[in-house]
Amino acid sequence: MKPVTGIVSAVGELVDRLTLPAREKKQLETDLLRVFMEWEQRVMEARTAVLVEEARGNWLQRSWRPLVMLIFALIVLVGTFTSLPILSDTSRFWDLLEIGIGGYVVGRSGEKIMQAFTRKRR
Repeated sequence: MKPVTGIVSAVGELVDRLTLPAREKKQLETDLLRVFMEWEQRVMEARTAVLVEEARGNWLQRSWRPLVMLIFALIVLVGTFTSLPILSDTSRFWDLLEIGIGGYVVGRSGEKIMQAFTRKRR
């Protein structure tokens, strides 16, 4: 708010230095402040639009968990019909799959709970 106050006082001082009748000075000051406020409102709307777009995210941000789980499922499916070394009993793939499933389930559950919680608070 401090920059706005500084600009308003600067506009007031500038108008006071002009050699115009008091009525015209007041009108000029009012017009300049109105233009400034409209400009500031457009800037704030543009910033808000950018923040909303960033918060919405892109397709990859929303879809990376399902994609990873589909790839895991594809590896298991292919390993059912062929011999893949990654699916051996000593492979760490199964640990990774267990962590992935747990994270996916917990992450999605957490998202659903938060959505329900935020809807109730509104």
